[in-house]
Amino acid sequence: MAIPKTRLELLEQLVPAWEKLEKELEDAGPGIADLYCFDEWSVKDLLAVRVWWTGAVADWIEAWKRGEKPVLPKEGYGWMETPRLNNDIVKESRSETYEATVKRLKLNYYRIISTIQKLTDAELVDVGHFQPAGRYPVCRWISINTTRQYLTARTYIRKAIREEGSNG
Repeated sequence: MAIPKTRLELLEQLVPAWEKLEKELEDAGPGIADLYCFDEWSVKDLLAVRVWWTGAVADWIEAWKRGEKPVLPKEGYGWMETPRLNNDIVKESRSETYEATVKRLKLNYYRIISTIQKLTDAELVDVGHFQPAGRYPVCRWISINTTRQYLTARTYIRKAIREEGSNG
C-alpha cells in the first residue's frame, strides 16, 4: 500500500481498513480474545498494541500543534526498542477485558479521524510543517500507525481464526 499524499488518499485507505477490522472483530465476537495470532500474543494483546499506537500518533500530533516535542515513541524507549515497547504495552493491558480493549480501539480510531479533520491540508501533507515529524508528512505518521496496523491486525486475526477452525 502506497503512503498517502493527500487527505483524501489517507481517508480512502484508513476508513476501509478500520471498517474491515471492525467487521472482523464484530463477526468473530469476544471468543477470539485468547487465540494466539502473532508470536506469543493473543488477539487481545495484538489489539492492545494497536490501541496504543493509534492513541500515540494522535497524542504526538496534538503535542506538535501545541508546539511541544514529546519523547518518541515513548519516554524510556527509542525507535529501535519498539519490540520492547510493544511487549510492555501487552503486559500493561493484561488485566483489561477484551471488550474494553476493543472499545478503546474504537475510541482511538474516532479520535484519529477527529485529529485528521482538525489538521489543515498543509499540516497534514507538507513535509516539515511539524519539525519533530522530520522529513515525513504527518499523513505518513498516521498511515503507518493506523491504516497499516489495522490491515496487519486483520490478517493475523483471520489467520488465527482459520487455524482455530482447522484444529477444532
